[in-house]
Amino acid sequence: MFTEDGERLREFLSTGRRFAAVKSVEETLSLIIEAAVDTSPATDLAGVILLEGRGKITSPATTDEVVNELDRVQAEHDEGPCVESIYDEELVLVDDIGEHLDRWPHFARRALDLGVHSSLSFQLFSEAKRAGSLNLFSRRAHAFGEEDRVLGALFANQAGLALRGAQRIAQLDQAVASRDLIGTAKGILMERFGIGDDEAFQRLVRSSQETNIKLVEVARWLVHETAPGAAD
Repeated sequence: MFTEDGERLREFLSTGRRFAAVKSVEETLSLIIEAAVDTSPATDLAGVILLEGRGKITSPATTDEVVNELDRVQAEHDEGPCVESIYDEELVLVDDIGEHLDRWPHFARRALDLGVHSSLSFQLFSEAKRAGSLNLFSRRAHAFGEEDRVLGALFANQAGLALRGAQRIAQLDQAVASRDLIGTAKGILMERFGIGDDEAFQRLVRSSQETNIKLVEVARWLVHETAPGAAD
């Protein structure tokens, strides 16, 4: 089934090693897009969309403005292969977008206007209210074959694991940074007013509630305002 002396399979295995070396979400997304295009000769354009709670769809990584526009239309009208992939299907293949004008009127018309005629979408992950999908586009109809579907599915599974791992690391880093910032702010209040740890925390909480500002942002403001040279 695999042609070209297994070159695409070797590229796929090499990408797995590259995923292990990156840590940040941004680096992981960039590698996903780069590797997806490299391992699929039929792919002219590619992008990743993420669902981040309350139906908010974002487009954090794309090859160009054409994909940005296609993602915008899909998010705005809640239609299209990428949206179906992120919500419901692990794989959505569209051989000829022109045949789906009734199914996705806004997306299909815009895609054809931009010269995009086929697509292949893979769900990267789906958990709780968060999900992601990898979307490949071609300027030719019927561009994606069996190899694209098989290797693409394997790649999407690998990429999804790498992306969720990078996201969890980022969340942990943020949680640690927030905890340290709140701890510093409590220390400032304890020293200034001669109060205990619990009272200092409650003052921060009350300030957060009264100003409708997140607790960590209240702490950040206090730390900034009391830093040496802040009044200069």
